[in-house]
This record gives sequence, structure tokens and C-alpha cells, in this order.
Amino acid sequence: MPLFDTRGQILKFLAVFICIFLINLAYEYSKFRKFLDNGEQDFIAKVEKNYLKTAQDGKIYRVLLLKTDDFKFYTTTQKGRKFSQNETLNVTAITLDVSFLDYLKGSFFMPNFRLQKLKSEQNFRDKMIAFITNQHENPKIAELYSILFFATPISPELRLDINRWGIAHLIAISGYHLGVILGLFYLVLTPIFRVVYAKFCPYRNYNFDIFIIAFIFISLYFWLLGVVPSFLRAFLMSLFGFYFLVRNIKILSFLNLFFVALICIAFLPSLALNIGFFFSVCGVFYIFLYVKHFGFLRHKFLHFLGLNFYLFFVMQIIVLKFFALISIQQFGVILITYIFGLFYPASAVLHLFGFGSVFDEYLLKFLDFSLPYFWAKIPLFVFLGYIFLSLLAIKFKKIALILPLFGALCFIFLL
Repeated sequence: MPLFDTRGQILKFLAVFICIFLINLAYEYSKFRKFLDNGEQDFIAKVEKNYLKTAQDGKIYRVLLLKTDDFKFYTTTQKGRKFSQNETLNVTAITLDVSFLDYLKGSFFMPNFRLQKLKSEQNFRDKMIAFITNQHENPKIAELYSILFFATPISPELRLDINRWGIAHLIAISGYHLGVILGLFYLVLTPIFRVVYAKFCPYRNYNFDIFIIAFIFISLYFWLLGVVPSFLRAFLMSLFGFYFLVRNIKILSFLNLFFVALICIAFLPSLALNIGFFFSVCGVFYIFLYVKHFGFLRHKFLHFLGLNFYLFFVMQIIVLKFFALISIQQFGVILITYIFGLFYPASAVLHLFGFGSVFDEYLLKFLDFSLPYFWAKIPLFVFLGYIFLSLLAIKFKKIALILPLFGALCFIFLL
């Protein structure tokens, strides 16, 4: 059955959404006004990322991404000053030039006139990151695994390697990773629970209990990560999906996806400005679109193969609008997606037992491999037109079939 029976229920939901959104937006604005009050403030922040950058005049300086309890911000210092990841600093920064939109995004630039290192104890997350990264000699590989398991910020060098392969959606923790975690729990626990429940409690649904156990683990993982927009969307979608399944409500629904996205934005208005959250919602939207129009294939492997090809091409316009790198090398992501389903849980288990460096040599060769790439610019009117066509494709199958052709044309005309 549908989530809403009448238009009146939809309007009531939208009214509640708007009220919650405005309340949270007003709260964020009050925090912003307080943030601006002094013009300059002292912050206790942790170093999430630091790298050297060359200005147009040839001057080299160090860029720091610092994380406080409420936001992240960039600042600069002399190139000779060195900082380590997760190091705690006392920062005196100038807040006057920060706009409300920048503050709402939670990541902006502030100049500073004091950076002082502080002694602090590592929290549990810091210790886990150190446990993972210390298993690798190469800093790029250590960073890769830190991003893969704990959603830490990515350096410009590694971002370029990732974008050349087009695998950002695999590295950034999202619904794909949540699906792998859920699948792993079912794969491991189902044979055990089937036998135990058949003998001691045949009246209970062991699938339900496996799902609960898996979600307890995922909830702890979510707490450990903090607010990662793509994972937040996936986490809430899976919770709602479970509720819909229990209540016999249709799960694969564009309307339900839309409302879950609105709920996320209502409670965290900054998500409305987050590209990762937008990509995550788009990815699920096109999965739903594929299932709706092309779900007639009987063989599961054909479904999986077709879905990967469809998503690869149908997301090109959207991805290129924000990340303009395009390369023939990106076709490799179709095969890498299959491999990643095995690599992700295997590498997690290997790290758990201290053998995380097993794949390092191969990963380094993989990241260093590069074919020619180009920078492509998608005009705003093309992007908006593509979004409009995508919405029309919900009703018209022919449009859904045409959409990936636009992605193919990107490779033909932009390479």
C-alpha cells in the first residue's frame, strides 16, 4: 500500500516538514549570529587535513582543514609549519567575512593570527583511525583506508586519483557500503539462526532479528562516523524501508524517497547545500528508475550488470556538473564495482586482525595508473534540463531509456 492515502495527508506532511525546517533554520541562524558577535574568536579544533598549495604569484603556503564541535573551516599558515592528522590546536580566527550560507554548509575559510598546538588524549575514533593507518607504510594508502572506513577528508592528490577512475561513490561511505554490511550480516548469521530458531523458537522470524542485530551495529558505526550526509541518507532510508516492510508499505517509491530526503533536510538544513547528499539521493532515484522500467529481466546477474551500466551512464551529466574530470579510464568502474563488493568486507576483516597491508602494493599501482583525462564543463541549462527529463522519465519509459545516451555523448564529444 502507498505511504499516503490522500493528498490531504501529503499536504499535512509538507506543512510539518516546512515547520521543522524553519525552526531548525532559525536555530542555525541564531548560532551564526552568536558566531559573528566577537569578530575574532578562539576555537579548539582538530586537524583533519593539511597540504601545501601554490598561489598564482608562486608563493607556497600550507592549507589546514580544522574541525570544531560545530563546523569545519579552512585556514592557512606558513609552509614550514607541520601538523599531523587529528592533532588538537587552539586557533584564533577572524569570523567577520563568513556568510550565513557558508556557515550553514559547515565548511568555509577563516584567516587566523594564532595556531597553538595543544596536548590532548585521542578519543575512540582517533584511536581506531590510528589503528588502521599504522598498518600502512605508504601515506596515500593509509589515507585511502581512513576515508573508506571512517569518512575522513580527502587530499587533493588522492581526490584526483579517485576521480580519474570515477570511483568516488565507492570510496565515500554511502548506501552501497551499508548494503554490503547488511548483506554480510545476513550471509554469516542466516545459517546459524535458521538452525537455532528452528529448534528453540520456530514461531519467531529470524530474518527480523538479524536485521535488528545488523542495525544495532550500523547505528554504532553511524555514531562513530558522525554526520556523513550520504551515509545519513542511506541509514534513514534503510530504517524507513524496514518500517515500510513491516507495515506492508511500498518500498520502491519515488514519493517515499522524496519524503525521506525532505525529512533529512528538515532536521539538518545544511544537507540542502551538500553535494554528497544530492549525489546519494540521485543515485537511489536512478536505481528506482531502472527497477521501475527495466525490472522485467529474470536473471539476477543480468539485472546487476544492466543496473551498473545504466547508473554509470545516467549519472554522467550530474557528476560532471560538479566534478568536471572525464576520462576513458572511468569505464573501469563497472568492473571495479563487482570487485569492491568482495574487497570492502575482506579488507575490513584483514585490518581487524592487523593484516591490512595485504593489498597495498596492488592498490598503489592501481591509484598511480593514469590515462589521459580532460576537464569538461556542463552548462547550467543542460544540467537543469537533464534533471527535468529525469523527473519525466518516472512516467515515460522512452525517456528513461534515452537518459544514459546523454552520458554516452559526454564521452563522445568531451574526450
